[in-house]
Amino acid sequence: MSFFSQSINISLNYIDLKNVEINPIALKMVSKEIMSKHCLIPFNINEDIVYIAMSNPQDNKIIEDLHFLIKKKIKTFAADKNQILNILSAINEKENADIAMEQLKREYGKNNNKLEVNTAEHISLENSPIIKLTNSIIIGAIKRGASDIHIEPFEDIVLVRYRVDGILHEHMKIPKDIYPALCIRIKVQSGMDIADKRLPQDGKLEFKVKEIAYDLRISSLPTMHGEKIAIRILYKRECLMTLKALGFSNSGIEDIERVLKSNHGIILVTGPTGSGKTTTLYAMLNQMDKIHKNIVTIEDPVEYTIKGINQVNVNSKAGLTFESGLRSILRQDPNVIMIGEIRDEETAQIAIRAAITGHLVISTLHTNDAASSILRLIDMGVPNYLAADSLLVCIAQRLVRVICSCCKVKYKASDKEIIDLALNKNKQIYKGKGCHHCNNTGYKHRTVVYEIMYVDEKLRRLIVNENSAGKLRSYNEIKGMLSLRDYCRELVKKGVTTYEEYIKLCSSYL
Repeated sequence: MSFFSQSINISLNYIDLKNVEINPIALKMVSKEIMSKHCLIPFNINEDIVYIAMSNPQDNKIIEDLHFLIKKKIKTFAADKNQILNILSAINEKENADIAMEQLKREYGKNNNKLEVNTAEHISLENSPIIKLTNSIIIGAIKRGASDIHIEPFEDIVLVRYRVDGILHEHMKIPKDIYPALCIRIKVQSGMDIADKRLPQDGKLEFKVKEIAYDLRISSLPTMHGEKIAIRILYKRECLMTLKALGFSNSGIEDIERVLKSNHGIILVTGPTGSGKTTTLYAMLNQMDKIHKNIVTIEDPVEYTIKGINQVNVNSKAGLTFESGLRSILRQDPNVIMIGEIRDEETAQIAIRAAITGHLVISTLHTNDAASSILRLIDMGVPNYLAADSLLVCIAQRLVRVICSCCKVKYKASDKEIIDLALNKNKQIYKGKGCHHCNNTGYKHRTVVYEIMYVDEKLRRLIVNENSAGKLRSYNEIKGMLSLRDYCRELVKKGVTTYEEYIKLCSSYL
């Protein structure tokens, strides 16, 4: 047996790198150039053995070369090529950010005035470290599926956090003396006034990653320690998600599709900020007959463009408000009107009157549950009888985190969990242990939790004669409506989400 065969274990065992935390010591054993060229990654080291994942573990030539370079025994595993490339990309991203920050420290650390003098020249240089750092922050957020980026200046440091699946996670810290350059770069890109640091500003830009375009909405806010930047990321490819992909059940989808075929009336989607209401509206619009119907939307802002639909962007500075826009839309012979949000009395009354005069209106409200949305309309000045006549259905929804499929495990429910979830004794439920794939959170992605309240004749009479959300809820319960709490409880039993997410949802409403 040759020395080569003794020192190298060529294995055809497959390893799922989603479940593996990369050992940084092993990573340093091989250069980035070799890893990229041959699509491999050393992921662990144990005494004198280096474990290497490869897209082609039968390439004896490169394995022999690696053994010669590393001077240790090698054990190879087959791995998915895309997983390897994603890890290598993340490594490059972090290194680029670190290099850019070091360059910026040298450039601005000693003389911060240089930034103010040479701003225009600085931001136009394609290879400028500030451009590299800015791009690295945005690309990192997109790769993690973040919905928002928060860049927050404090007394001695600047914190960069990503909101992933509704939860903020710290990504990196930036030295305070180089933050002005980063802030100016973002403001210039998004069309803000870099000279005005005293007032909040809004901007937007399109950012491309590997030919895929993302819309970024930027907001600046003056704070005690500098301008805070918040960036909302809009994923264009996800805008046309189906109701099924959002998490609606088959029966729920059938019910919603039936209501969408109505010629007039109003459909409301309710919930707090960040509960996925707008995404649900887009999913509804995408399922409509865009060929034979005139569909018009008015939004602030238009988040995603849909072919075959006329979309209007609110522009308050130019005098185009929800109210004035709606009045104009009604003169455009629409079949369906989508209103991004009913915010005030005027908008509410126009929307309701449009719904009872032959138009299908879909919109959102900020309320805790379906029943309270009716009272909100009445509080906005809509007469009880008009609310009762116009409403077709109210959908209240939330988003809960989904258990990571890569580290999902069963465990025996505690006595409290058995009581709260109405489980049988010795029933097992699920949670995520935390792994590399889910950033050790135990969760990956989110799904919708919802309740659908249909407005039938008896409920209409209750709306007209009673001014009590409690009585509306009681009637819905008797009728068999599955509440937000009930639906989330079922998701816990099915192993989709956790008991902790259920408790969080229960504490957020009623």
